[in-house]
Amino acid sequence: MRIEEAVSKLLNKDPYSKAVTEEIRRCEALKVNLIPIGDERYPIALSHISDPPLLLYVMGNEISVMNNFSIAIVGSRMATSYGRAVAGKISTELSKAGVVIVSGLAHGIDSAAHEEAVKNGFTVGVLGTGIDVVYPRSKRALFQQVMEKGCLVSEFPLGTQPNKWTFPKRNRIIAGLSMGVVVVEASYKSGSLITARFALEEGREVFAVPGSIFSVTSEGTNNLIKHGAKCVSSSEDILEEFGYVRTGKAQKSLSDPILDILKDGPKTSEEISMLLSVPVEEVNAKLTMFEIDEVISKDLTEKFRLNL
Repeated sequence: MRIEEAVSKLLNKDPYSKAVTEEIRRCEALKVNLIPIGDERYPIALSHISDPPLLLYVMGNEISVMNNFSIAIVGSRMATSYGRAVAGKISTELSKAGVVIVSGLAHGIDSAAHEEAVKNGFTVGVLGTGIDVVYPRSKRALFQQVMEKGCLVSEFPLGTQPNKWTFPKRNRIIAGLSMGVVVVEASYKSGSLITARFALEEGREVFAVPGSIFSVTSEGTNNLIKHGAKCVSSSEDILEEFGYVRTGKAQKSLSDPILDILKDGPKTSEEISMLLSVPVEEVNAKLTMFEIDEVISKDLTEKFRLNL
């Protein structure tokens, strides 16, 4: 899809209208990259979700990090000192292992995750506003650091202000860019639980950090664990789920069986799922990781084949 076409659909304007031309011109002036779905720069993992953004506004020095192995760390804006410490610890450990940290640049857990990621690796900040809107305003310095050690991403037109509907919408992007989501602290009504739900719907892994039964900010995370989320206290608990060894080289748990199957010829994810007796959601998650690593590719018949 051409950039002009994507912008016109997003703005609901004629492709040759002044509004579309002005939006593109302003993006060029702000050094914002416009990446429509179908573009080779569009994140592979995100393209596989059920409702991928039509157009991404991206700003930063490392756009390519969106196609690296990524884990989201999310949680309460009203984080406790315990929550911030845990988010920082896990972010530091994952970053040092070569994992890109994805989060939403909000107060609390998000900020703690980004702050450590920019010190130790790369990070992606997904916004619930236009990419030219700094929200919260107090995070201007952190926004700049994230741009220098990764990138900012938004699906909203320039100038879009924060709204109660924009943040749940952006949460699907946080989940979609990541192979797994770590929820550090969350009340029962926390927006981070929306991110966890999106992750589950898209076949991504969900992890949760346990907290005190007396803490409101741990009600949501403790409930996630009760319903099947993997309980974690360190990066090793997360990395071992993906067979991610200490060298930082991803060796997925299903990699050998899937590769052996594909050596015999192209297969759809459903065919692989049946042959391995593994849920198709798990197969899709592993296939996405292989696509990111350019080990495999998908043809027009939705079949995956090895890149020889």
